[in-house]
Amino acid sequence: MRAILTILANAVALLIISRLLSGFVFEGGYLAPILVAAILSILNFILKPVIKLLSFPLIFITGGLFLIVINAFLIYLSSYLLRVMDISGTALHVESILTYVFAAIILGVANWLIHWFLKDN
Repeated sequence: MRAILTILANAVALLIISRLLSGFVFEGGYLAPILVAAILSILNFILKPVIKLLSFPLIFITGGLFLIVINAFLIYLSSYLLRVMDISGTALHVESILTYVFAAIILGVANWLIHWFLKDN
């Protein structure tokens, strides 16, 4: 149940990001952000710990700022995987690398808030 709530909250956060950043555009209605949020959740569960372990020196040297680069890469990978899955009419178009970085910052703050609200007491 918690995973479904997290995916839905991430989908809402991605919709908000698409409203805030003009270069971050979903194609395919509300299905596209839900799919990107699901792909992103799977990548965060499987791939992100490995990337964080391998890039620990960079994370340490930059005081954690390299995590923004990792999150931007995972957003890029999510949009790429959505394109490869070729679900008709769904896509995520991102204008530039800077848009990925801003989206990663906003999504990072949103995820922090999501986990803060969903934490077990």
